[in-house]
Amino acid sequence: MTRRASAWIAGLFVVCLGCGQGYSPQDGVIVTGRILQGGSPLDVPNREVALGVVEVLFVPLPGNESATVLPIESTLVAVDGSFRLEGPGRGIKPGRYMLVVYQRDKGPGSDMLKGAFSEERSPIEVEIPSDRVGGKHDLGSIELNDYAPASPAS
Repeated sequence: MTRRASAWIAGLFVVCLGCGQGYSPQDGVIVTGRILQGGSPLDVPNREVALGVVEVLFVPLPGNESATVLPIESTLVAVDGSFRLEGPGRGIKPGRYMLVVYQRDKGPGSDMLKGAFSEERSPIEVEIPSDRVGGKHDLGSIELNDYAPASPAS
């Protein structure tokens, strides 16, 4: 019985060794930047209890080569307004994206920006250049007041 169990465990070990080499994310572009409003980072109440967050999403725009298969990528913004988006580990695919910003003070579904920079209404578009694949691209400071979003829905 122990010889049979040892053989089974050894076989399982060999199979598992092969499993670790199967998936490797494609190279993309690691994107960094800062989100500001009025020159300052967005303040979020309840950050200390993990209910308050500022979230940034990159939504592929039509015309982006793989827009139908690219996922929406997202990351949280730090207290100083900075963000770093690494996608599935090695960056996101180059192309045009709508930049979506949510200032969530009460968890998912809340938005202190009242949807002005939501997936349906954000006026912010960014280009992630293909010559940066395998590296980084800094979007710099994105000042929300520089964009004229449509007035929030009532």
